[in-house]
Amino acid sequence: MAQPLKITRREFLKLLQANAVALVLPSLWRGAMIGQADWPAMCLAQLPLRAREILRQVPEVALNDRGYLVLYQHQGADRSNIHAGAVPLAKTQWNIEKRQESDRLDPRFPWGIILHWYGDKEGFDKTLTGYLRGFDCLRQVENYITRTSAHFLIGDAEPAFGSQGADDPIGIIQTQAPDLDGTPFVSSHLRRLNYQSHKDKEQYFVRALYQLGYVNPKVHTLLQDLFDGPRIDPNLRTISIEVTGYDFENPEHYPSEQKIANVVGVVWAIMKRYGISAANILGHNEIQLGKPDPGKKFLALIRYLIGVKALCDNDEAMRRLVFGQYMGSDGDARQAVRAYFDFVRDYLVIISHPCHVYDWEVSSNYWLFYDHLADSTWDAGFAEQLASPITGKIVTRGDVFLHPENHEGMDIAVEITDPSRITPVNLVAGGECVFAGMSAGYHLGCTAIFRHRQPDGAQILTTFGNLNSLGNLKVGTRYPKGYRVGEIDEAGSHPYLHFAVGYGATWETDLRGNADIPTNAGTTWIKYRYMQPDDYLFRRLESQQNSTSYGNRL
Repeated sequence: MAQPLKITRREFLKLLQANAVALVLPSLWRGAMIGQADWPAMCLAQLPLRAREILRQVPEVALNDRGYLVLYQHQGADRSNIHAGAVPLAKTQWNIEKRQESDRLDPRFPWGIILHWYGDKEGFDKTLTGYLRGFDCLRQVENYITRTSAHFLIGDAEPAFGSQGADDPIGIIQTQAPDLDGTPFVSSHLRRLNYQSHKDKEQYFVRALYQLGYVNPKVHTLLQDLFDGPRIDPNLRTISIEVTGYDFENPEHYPSEQKIANVVGVVWAIMKRYGISAANILGHNEIQLGKPDPGKKFLALIRYLIGVKALCDNDEAMRRLVFGQYMGSDGDARQAVRAYFDFVRDYLVIISHPCHVYDWEVSSNYWLFYDHLADSTWDAGFAEQLASPITGKIVTRGDVFLHPENHEGMDIAVEITDPSRITPVNLVAGGECVFAGMSAGYHLGCTAIFRHRQPDGAQILTTFGNLNSLGNLKVGTRYPKGYRVGEIDEAGSHPYLHFAVGYGATWETDLRGNADIPTNAGTTWIKYRYMQPDDYLFRRLESQQNSTSYGNRL
């Protein structure tokens, strides 16, 4: 194994500063490098646990002037001793054969970074030999024979210097050697683009970006340029990263924190060396419909972490590459930062389902970070301490979750003790009123919808329907737990509250335009947008109260 080079801290900082000047720097960013912006202050200690733990594991890597990835390790009690060495280089057969002038990435256009998962399922030889064999085998794609190649291969292990042993776990491997001046050679990882699918409006990723662009004209990415710009081989405009594993959308196969940290480190180094903006971090699935890798939630997490790292690192050039695109003429850096993080989630909301957005919010602690960024506070005790929507003894009758199939909530019947009595309905947790008015569907009559934060940083919605009257509610106002939402008149034959719990993104995808559930909604539609309210609320109430007043339900 090659010995790492020991360098001084001054030399280390000088090298990182030199790499801030990109080999290929789009003209858009040259002007953005001038001046110092008033960025929001952020440090690792202020981050939610998930982001903090991942970013602490991000390796310190940089692409040197020759285009090779160098790892820096700090040693000693004061971390003043810095050892530097190149990560292992294991060239694919494609890279060995494709090293002509015409094989260099095209310098006329901005470049992007494409993330893939390797697809190494059970039984695969998960050594470097096995991965290279997978890259190098010949395969037929459409009407031609080719090999596969990527610029980097990333696994679960901590990255190391020098050569890779036969049985060493995969950390970070550079699988393509660049040209002498550091320009990457083309890799073989993308098929020819299906322009017809875009013409037929089937390319929903591109459509989502244009939809966001109507609201914020600064939203623009390489993905749009690939389909609407000059028709050149997308491999000539992209640097590819293969990540070991598969099916990242499945919690059983989700990447480890070290693997995610390795991806962030390599993406960061590529951006810094070649002047690639964060908007041009793309997934294989976004370019080629039908490809699942690397997963929508995983890609959103990488974009989110790149933004968080940009705020924590005192690197003006990188902050410009991440947030500069969203900077207005007034130079408001804080607004640009918020716009970037808005884009990360808003894009996921459009291309995914509310239940998947909810899962991503939980895993990333997104709203905990965003609230801190916006100097906003919510009721942090939401999931630990809930309140019953109705005081006293309640029973459940009639429709429940998914029975019938388009019933998104449950009907909580009021025990009739006095026909002249009015039963108050109370807010189960502190939240913001997003709708108050008349509604149709299964929750006829007066209806109120609230948006809440969970302690883990996810959003949910609660719906209170079939009310005889509403309390003093104003849309956009936050109300505390226990606030009177409305009333139920016990004079009816079967007075009840219609109560539902939805995923937070359901507001953006459906309810903001129309608070009524479609009458033709099926089970799948409901499951994507709502969760089992009995499990979410009443089982929590039983746990915290251990009282039959909440548990005696039919």
